[in-house]
Amino acid sequence: MKTREKVARIFEKIKKILVDELGVDSDAIEPSASFIDDLNMDPDDLAEFFTRVEDSFSQPDNKVEIPEKDSDNISTVQALIDYLQDIGVED
Repeated sequence: MKTREKVARIFEKIKKILVDELGVDSDAIEPSASFIDDLNMDPDDLAEFFTRVEDSFSQPDNKVEIPEKDSDNISTVQALIDYLQDIGVED
């Protein structure tokens, strides 16, 4: 699978979580969007969001976990996409 297609699918899955489960405006969601500054998420929203991302991307043979020390450094949608790719997440 091409990386660009994989990135697009990961982005769409992240966007769906943000819109459907956290009520974020879909028009505001871009790869460069900051969770706090652009998407107006507070620390509680972020914690819930990262938990949902872990659940959504986990597979029976590959549980996705985003440790707090890592999540503290993930401030944009693109940073999350990059992180998920770095840990070998399949869409």
